[in-house]
Amino acid sequence: MRFRYAHAAHPDWSVAVASCVAQFQEQARDERTVRSANLGFLYISDGLVQHADEILETLRARTGVPSWVGATGIGICATGTEYVNEPAIAVMLAKFAPGQVNVFSGTQRPPALGARTESGADAAFTALVHADPAAIDMPDLVKDMAGRVASGYVFGGLASSRAEGGRCVLIADRVLTGGLSGVVFASDVGLASRVSQGVFPFGTRAIRTGQHRVTRAQQNVIVELDNRSALDVLLEDAGIRERLATQTAASDGVPRLLAAQERTRLQELGRRGLFVGIEPELADGYRERTPRSDYVVRHVVALDPRARSVSIAAPVELNQMLSFCTRDENAARRDLIRVCSELREHLHERGEAAGAPVEARGAIYVSCVGRGCHMFGEQSEELRVIQSQLGDVPLVGFYANGEIGGSNLYGFTGVLTVFY
Repeated sequence: MRFRYAHAAHPDWSVAVASCVAQFQEQARDERTVRSANLGFLYISDGLVQHADEILETLRARTGVPSWVGATGIGICATGTEYVNEPAIAVMLAKFAPGQVNVFSGTQRPPALGARTESGADAAFTALVHADPAAIDMPDLVKDMAGRVASGYVFGGLASSRAEGGRCVLIADRVLTGGLSGVVFASDVGLASRVSQGVFPFGTRAIRTGQHRVTRAQQNVIVELDNRSALDVLLEDAGIRERLATQTAASDGVPRLLAAQERTRLQELGRRGLFVGIEPELADGYRERTPRSDYVVRHVVALDPRARSVSIAAPVELNQMLSFCTRDENAARRDLIRVCSELREHLHERGEAAGAPVEARGAIYVSCVGRGCHMFGEQSEELRVIQSQLGDVPLVGFYANGEIGGSNLYGFTGVLTVFY
């Protein structure tokens, strides 16, 4: 049965909650929606972060749902709608069989890897993860959490907020701060998850084209790619037509500085967005969920025209594969449509295997704070793209400080997960 969902915006948190409860009551008249829900997903915009406790407890009392997970976001979203710069909440009520879901946090341990449910399913197969962006070593925490589930795949994102002090909260049966929390799903929960990129390699829409191997680096400084200076490779990939081979002045042997045209073009790229896409480690089962090549995005933070090097916002290792990337609205739109198409095809294949139609029950969408109207042009356009592809599937989610998919921490992506 389809999950029930509701969303509302109002400066008075109690009015927003009352509106959501009324929507649930209206949906209860539809026999195709769940009864006796036992898990709630709750996303709260940063304008209501100070009322998170009241919102959670009121929803628990009014709906009777015992277990809750969620987070705060600079923006939150629901089917076909995003809320940015206004106090709002988005809520979804779901029902799962006993043992299929387990809420976890720093005070609630998830099922151990290898544990089984009464039906014989893996109790810890995948997980929805919400994280505090202030936590240190976040990429390592995400990898550690992925190692605690049998699929090696987790999904979710880092909370975001513009509240005083950047205060973010997480929800895992109560309001929390710090670390990771969320809900672990057993292997017999039907769900499929995909990652949609928001930046793309220069001059291409294919992930593997334009890739280079790191052949010399120090910490976060890329010195050489494919045994050539990293800056020259960047200039070539970006289509900047100045002579690219490193030149030296005849008098003092000092490598040449950037030509004026090169500086101008690079400044234009900087305004548009200049990044590297690094090929990530892939856990077992990851290919099944994101079956094409993939990459994690990090900012280019500095260029050194003397050393001909490129510095990025992440450590670099020898032999890593990477591509230079920039924002691309049209490609991002196509990739989001690609993600939705793959999910539709997944449901179709499941239906053929089962001998009966398989329909989406609900969805969670976690998108980067740099996407939304910043990338798709109009508020809610990103959500309308999903709605146009999947239909009126109940969906809630938030705009994150970093997105989680597989065992990786992403940027500028959208992570779409559908329950069926």
